[in-house]
This record gives sequence, structure tokens and C-alpha cells, in this order.
Amino acid sequence: MTKVEFQKACLEAGIQLNEEQMNQFEKYMQLLVEWNEKMNLTAITQEEEVWEKHFYDSIMPFSNIKFETMCDIGSGAGFPGIPVKIAYDFGGAITKALSFFK
Repeated sequence: MTKVEFQKACLEAGIQLNEEQMNQFEKYMQLLVEWNEKMNLTAITQEEEVWEKHFYDSIMPFSNIKFETMCDIGSGAGFPGIPVKIAYDFGGAITKALSFFK
């Protein structure tokens, strides 16, 4: 899945991602690949696989949920918590923790 296919698939599922959110996903991918070389966070590092298997697969289970609160209890290399935060801007503590994306 390419970046364009990812954004289109999200839109088809009712998730409209703006330019800032797409930039955050790209920054996260860069950081993931960079830190994966140091810490072996994931076997999935090819760009098209990251868009589909990490980002798309992380946010789709939440596409029909109306968020009031959310708790991320630990998610390995940041999945699904970080992609969910990027796609669904619902504020809270995770916003502060992820301020480096701005």
C-alpha cells in the first residue's frame, strides 16, 4: 500500500487525514526505520508494508468507535497507539507524550 493508497483507503472508511496528519505518519515512519536499526523494533520496515501493516491495520479497528477516552497500556513499537493518536485527534495525555510530532 502506498501513501496515496493509504490515504484513499482511510477516506473510504470515513477517516479523513489532513496534510499535518500525513506528515506525522511520514515522520513516525522515518523514526521507526531509524530506531529499528538500533533496537530491532519490527521486521516490517519497507515503506509500502509500513503504510499497510503498521498504520492502516492499526487504525482500522477503531474506525467506527466514538472516542471519549482511550488508554494505551503499552504497544511495543508504538502500535496501535501512535497511529491511532495521529488518525483520531482526541486529546489527552498521549497528546502531550507525542508532542515531538509537531
